[in-house]
Amino acid sequence: MGSESVTTIFARLVRPGNEARYEEWLRGISRSSAEFEGSGGTTILLPTSGRKEYVAITQFDNQEHLDKWLESEERASWLSKLESIDICSQEVMSLGGMERWFTLADMSTELMPPRYKTAVLVLLGLYPLVLLLGLVLNPFLEGLPRPLQVLISLTVSVILMVWIVLPLLTRIFSGWLHPQSSSDV
Repeated sequence: MGSESVTTIFARLVRPGNEARYEEWLRGISRSSAEFEGSGGTTILLPTSGRKEYVAITQFDNQEHLDKWLESEERASWLSKLESIDICSQEVMSLGGMERWFTLADMSTELMPPRYKTAVLVLLGLYPLVLLLGLVLNPFLEGLPRPLQVLISLTVSVILMVWIVLPLLTRIFSGWLHPQSSSDV
């Protein structure tokens, strides 16, 4: 079983007049996916003045668990209910690795947070982490060549940033990264 978490982004353009039905459908399918093993939940970005699509960002702890959800009868049942809602277009994108924390999709640049927000979040996580790791790791790295010290420190920093710090900061600052989002479903 793969251990890298996967984020799937569903963007749909809904014809005017069908928004309430689609939002109800989104809440229902989000609750259903949350019951599957490995689900990390779903964040919904509502349309804004700069973006017309509804965006649902679903996270699973690995590709196998995501595939079980995508191929499930429950999901098929929810998709059949979607047929009665007038959808103009839809796009799906799955991301793994560090790219998933900030990139929602190349399909619309409005879906990505501004680069300064990404930079601020990385700095906010990396600065205290590097200071703390320096205090903790330096006694163990003394006597090693400087390039090896830097490599070990960077390796630990990247691992902690990707799997702990960035996911935490992204959750904490989700409203700032993606205004007009709803993560209660």
